[in-house]
Amino acid sequence: MTQLTEPPSEAVPVKQACEPLTSNDHGGSNSEFAARNPFLVHWLEAIASDVSLPPETLGVAKVMALSVGIGRASFTDWQRINASLGRERRDLTSLAIMSELHAKGYIDRNFYDGFGRRRYGWTLLIPEGEQ
Repeated sequence: MTQLTEPPSEAVPVKQACEPLTSNDHGGSNSEFAARNPFLVHWLEAIASDVSLPPETLGVAKVMALSVGIGRASFTDWQRINASLGRERRDLTSLAIMSELHAKGYIDRNFYDGFGRRRYGWTLLIPEGEQ
């Protein structure tokens, strides 16, 4: 499986939470993206369909999905997300959105790898009711 490790070098357009995902959202066809990591497609679709989240959430989630490394862990921080979205690095919007994703159960902070070492990043999760 191909792992995506770097956030996009260009700004990711922010889509309204209720808008469907398109092939352009993944840099290729939906089936191509799903073949690489079907969990990420499901994760992004769950976030896109959650109308309780702010409209900018999907843009932040896409940047996080593009920075997935080991398993389902995203190695990015709110300042890098801002830069990827074309915002000022210290803009607190992405941090607030990440906090909202954490509160809703879509991400969890830090994790332990298979070797018992603590890793810093975000574990991407799909809440129980969304599965």
